[in-house]
Amino acid sequence: MKKYFSILSLLAFAGILMSYSFASADAAKGQEVFNNTKVGNCKTCHDIGDKKKVGPGLKGVTDRQPKEWLMKWIADPQAVWDANDEHVQDLKKRMNKVDKPKTAMKPATKLAPEQVTDVIDYLATLK
Repeated sequence: MKKYFSILSLLAFAGILMSYSFASADAAKGQEVFNNTKVGNCKTCHDIGDKKKVGPGLKGVTDRQPKEWLMKWIADPQAVWDANDEHVQDLKKRMNKVDKPKTAMKPATKLAPEQVTDVIDYLATLK
């Protein structure tokens, strides 16, 4: 029994190490997308701290919004804006854009799903 516990502990530890290194790599890729004006172009309108630029500051955004919502938002912000869910309503209030029919957020290019996930991994580092 002790042998199996040791093996399971070792496998769990290895899994944690592997996920940490992959998360770091994905966050680095996400930072590249965030900063690249020809791809994500996020830095043009967003501060990585609390400061509002054109869009809100992104520090702690992964604590404020669910990952699934962020994935949809980054992939197609206008569709999510039009859906006007409770997260969008909150965003509109915070950004003082309640009566705006369109969002100003337009990535430079349509991001691949992996790029969206990488950007979210990067945003999760902004604590």
